[in-house]
Amino acid sequence: MLRRVHLFLALLLLVAAGVTACEPTEPTEVPTCTESELQVPEDLSPNGEWVVLDPSTYLYLSGTYPGTSCEPDYIEAYVWRGVEPESPGMTGRVPLGDGGSWNMPWPIPLEPGSTYYWRAYPGLETGPGPDVSGPNALAHFFTGPECTDPDAMQPVDLISPVDDTTFAVTEDVTFSWDDPTDCLVNGLFEIQISLMPDFSDYLRRVPILQNVYTMQAEDIPLAECTRYYWRIKTDPAGPPEEPFSEAWSFFVHSPGVVCPLELPEIPEFPVVTLVPTLPGPPMAEALAELNCRSGPSQVFRIDDTFFAGASAPIQGRNADGTWLQILSPNLQLVCWIWAGNTEIQGDISRLPVIVVAPPPTREPTPIVCADYSTQQMCVSNPACRWVARVGAPNLPGQCESR
Repeated sequence: MLRRVHLFLALLLLVAAGVTACEPTEPTEVPTCTESELQVPEDLSPNGEWVVLDPSTYLYLSGTYPGTSCEPDYIEAYVWRGVEPESPGMTGRVPLGDGGSWNMPWPIPLEPGSTYYWRAYPGLETGPGPDVSGPNALAHFFTGPECTDPDAMQPVDLISPVDDTTFAVTEDVTFSWDDPTDCLVNGLFEIQISLMPDFSDYLRRVPILQNVYTMQAEDIPLAECTRYYWRIKTDPAGPPEEPFSEAWSFFVHSPGVVCPLELPEIPEFPVVTLVPTLPGPPMAEALAELNCRSGPSQVFRIDDTFFAGASAPIQGRNADGTWLQILSPNLQLVCWIWAGNTEIQGDISRLPVIVVAPPPTREPTPIVCADYSTQQMCVSNPACRWVARVGAPNLPGQCESR
């Protein structure tokens, strides 16, 4: 009771002196970004080559937004299978949470044994008219269960490029297919591309976990006035009788180019090849699992994995040919592999020699012994020593440089 009386008297004195208590400070609001300030979302989840979800559970999309001096009004995302739609059928929006994190439940049930893709991007509510969308990030994942019975694997259904489509020589070609198997194939698909309708020889074989792959025009020099055949093998690691899709084809014919007339395939007469095809680039096949790095040396960071048995076109080399630059079939990244554990098909001597500057070295963090407050922390660093205070045995010592 006495303590309460003293407190009451103190408050009366403050009022008499004209002193008022301060109002609590409101938390500082982060301003909304302009369109040019919007950033790419980070840490998307679920995402990864080995992320397999149970289709019977609910899907939650999550991520973070880079810490900046401003924030978007919302994070928006959409999910799809197969080829990305030009306009998503449904999107979800959530505000940013504490620390820039966000979490979004996705209400549409997942299908088993499928590859899923999703994008997330920041947005601004601008009033009348469409809202503003910022730069996006792409992620993918798979749904189980994994196949345990080889007889359960079925031939895939081809989607694109549609049979007998025509492309210009400068166009990219996107291969996609739907896997009707209701479990996740425990292995890779393989895209097989050939100049022969019976696939007696291959121009390219691409192992891939996903069911969409874009072949960049600069990666394989397609030839004008040439027909290419393609199909999908469900499991390239399996026996030769593993399921194949039906074979489709596409034709390369750029506007303004006059092509010779394609002769019909008549069994009684041999088919004459009127236009010679261009040889493809040298190929590298991995004899063991290799790191694919950002440059031709072990000092460079690892960007991808070049799996044993995979093959990829060689785009360049270092001066002595001990490192090769490829387009990785796993993540479709340009990176470098060591040539010692690869089988090379073709002549690499005519490839360009590519020089990559070494990565910058980091300066070591300076040691400040005075920052150590205890003797144990001080003596754990060989550059420091613990010094007792002379004449003051009751006071702690101090850490000094040797």
